[in-house]
Amino acid sequence: MANVIYKCLTCGGDLQFSAETQNWTCKYCDDVFTLADLDAAGQNQIDEQKMDTHTELEGDKSQYQSTDGTISKDLVQYKCSHCGAEIITDRATAATICVYCSNPVIMSEQVVGGFSPDYVIPFRIDKSKVMDSFKAFSKKPLTPKDFDCDAVVDKLQGVYIPFWLYSGTMSGSITCDGINKRTYRSGDYRVTESKHHNVFRDGFLSFEKVPVDASSKTDDDAMDSIEPYDFGAMVPFNIGYLAGYLAERYDQDQESCIPRANDRIINTGRDELIKTCHYDDVEVKQFNHDVDIKKTEYALMPAWLLYTKYKDKDYLFAMNGQTGKFIGNLPISYPKLALFTGVPSILLFILLLFLL
Repeated sequence: MANVIYKCLTCGGDLQFSAETQNWTCKYCDDVFTLADLDAAGQNQIDEQKMDTHTELEGDKSQYQSTDGTISKDLVQYKCSHCGAEIITDRATAATICVYCSNPVIMSEQVVGGFSPDYVIPFRIDKSKVMDSFKAFSKKPLTPKDFDCDAVVDKLQGVYIPFWLYSGTMSGSITCDGINKRTYRSGDYRVTESKHHNVFRDGFLSFEKVPVDASSKTDDDAMDSIEPYDFGAMVPFNIGYLAGYLAERYDQDQESCIPRANDRIINTGRDELIKTCHYDDVEVKQFNHDVDIKKTEYALMPAWLLYTKYKDKDYLFAMNGQTGKFIGNLPISYPKLALFTGVPSILLFILLLFLL
């Protein structure tokens, strides 16, 4: 088999993981199954010896676009196990939806061996809630009238994003100028008196599961902005959680992501040391640090993503698929902006005319 489709144990229809029930639901007979049910039926077992792989896509690839609207040069093809149609996708895609039969398919070769995640955080926010949030978000006073929210919102996709999780220790020290200030009046003057202190702090920090986005296709700043994820809800990876969602496997290895992890760890350690300096102002003169990453794990995190274009400009909406925290940008109607900023000025001008 080139890909995995989960079948209903009652009617043989296709199953999807439900963020609302945290179980697997048949879209035909509505029966619900637990992870234990699927394990007992052998549906979560992948025989790597019998597993087929992708085939290379030859010829002109310009007709194919990824979810963010860009054209990937690294495309491959699979055959849908449900309808037999060819599925054209990026080499790093681990789960997708067949555009011909609308059934969820999982590219099993992308989640075995060295690509098998250690953990997954299952989706907790279903698509209907995300759509409601986006519609409310898009109803801004300055949103253009011809920005078709109803058409755009259908492009929302639930995607499991690959992350590296780094654990280890950091030691560090800072040399600072600690400043205490006192302000008082002296006659007609307001005097600010500053006292400077030489300050030295050192410390030791343990860190666990510092996340770094491991996909080159997702915006790093956007992924950072929808954090944090609740790692208490993280579970050992099971391929069944991908059913009904898109998923990516990492295309940036753990070594290439270490500099970004170090930045997060070092900045946190520096901030923690500064917190121990109880002065009105602290000016860091020197900061020494040593990071020791002892363990790296691989996990998939849920996110709802919407890439869209308006008048040749790109816009992104992203939501944490576990907590509902979201970020996004919207097009602005400049005539509305001019009216919005101009009205107060006009009213003030008219008021002044009456007062003069």
